Amino acid sequence: MRGFSLIETLVAVVILVSAIVGPLTLAQRSIRSAVYARDQVTASFLAEEAIEYIRMMRDGNELRRRSNWLFGLSGDCLEQLCQIDTREDRDDAVSQCSRREGPLYESNCFPLAFEKVTGKYGYGTGVGWENTQFVREVRIDTIPNGDRTSDDEAKVEVKVLWKTGDLPLRTVTVPLTPLPCFFAN
Repeated sequence: MRGFSLIETLVAVVILVSAIVGPLTLAQRSIRSAVYARDQVTASFLAEEAIEYIRMMRDGNELRRRSNWLFGLSGDCLEQLCQIDTREDRDDAVSQCSRREGPLYESNCFPLAFEKVTGKYGYGTGVGWENTQFVREVRIDTIPNGDRTSDDEAKVEVKVLWKTGDLPLRTVTVPLTPLPCFFAN
C-alpha cells in the first residue's frame, strides 16, 4: 500500500485553506461595507432631519405671523455652530455647541445618543440612551443685503460627522442655500 507523501499533504492543505479563506474574506468585507453603508444612510437622514426641523421652524413662524422667521433659531444658532434635538419642545431644541472636554472629531458639538425603545436620536442621557459615533453640526448664516445683514435669507448647512470602525472620518453635508422667509416686507 502506498500512502500520501508529505508534499502531497501540504498541497492539499494549502488548497483547502485557500478555498475556505477566500469566501470568508469576501464575507468579512461585505459585512464591513454593509455597516459603512448603514452608517452613511443614517448620517444622511440625521442631516436631513435637522434641515426639516429648520423648515418647520420657519413655517411655524410664518403661521404665527412673527416678524423674524429665524425666531427660535437665531439666539443660539445664528453665525455659530449649534445642535438641534428634534425630539425636544421648540424652546429647548436648539442649543449652541459648547463642548470643551475632549471633543469628538474636533467638533464642539456633543455626539448624538440613540434611544433603543423609541428608535430616535437625540441628546438624551440616562437609562435607555447610548452614545453613538454621530456628531451633528448646524450652522445658520444670514445673507448680507447691501451693506447690512438681512434676516430675509439665510444659508443653512448641516454636517454630520462619523467614523465606522477603523475607516477614516467621514462627513455628510446638507446645504440649503438660501432658505428664504415667506414674509412680505
